[in-house]
Amino acid sequence: MKRLVPLAMMACAVTAGVPALTAAADSAPLPSFERVMLRPAPKPIADFELTDQDGRSFRFSSVRGEPALVIFGFVHCPEVCPLSLQKLKQLKQSDRELESVRVIMISVDAERDTAPALKEFLGHFSGEFIGLTGDPQRIHEIAKQFSAAFFKGDSNPATGDYVVGHSGQVFAIDKAGNLRAEFYDASLEAMAGVTRALLKE
Repeated sequence: MKRLVPLAMMACAVTAGVPALTAAADSAPLPSFERVMLRPAPKPIADFELTDQDGRSFRFSSVRGEPALVIFGFVHCPEVCPLSLQKLKQLKQSDRELESVRVIMISVDAERDTAPALKEFLGHFSGEFIGLTGDPQRIHEIAKQFSAAFFKGDSNPATGDYVVGHSGQVFAIDKAGNLRAEFYDASLEAMAGVTRALLKE
């Protein structure tokens, strides 16, 4: 099977050490850390509807009122997704103040990532994590809002297995549903610092 280099690894390689952007005057400044890109201005994410890991309809607007951390990933991801989800689990466990933060994984492999598959996968990390799947074209449209990229690799002729290359950053959403920051393999300290700031807004 042709192995693809996840876009996350490429993104991290070119963004390490890049200084965070300055927040706009009309929003509270967020703390600056290495491997964290702060948006120059809050970017509204239009509401969307997908299917969650319990097979129920889920609207993104339902998480408003609390910050959310969003990743694009897939159940069969060999490395990036498990590491990201483990770090997000540690983040929520590191401080009671962060327990209310929602963690959402939007599947980039709707062909294989059924609701039951998402539930089993996320259950290895936390029963509170939200997994979303749906029409592939709709997910592409949603990913564009976040500037997240993904593509399906070549299938193994013998097994049909394939890997999906995808952006691996974690997207930080504020209480109003705006994209405010992106974490590129950032430290727990950095992620916690930005997320606490969003909680206090």
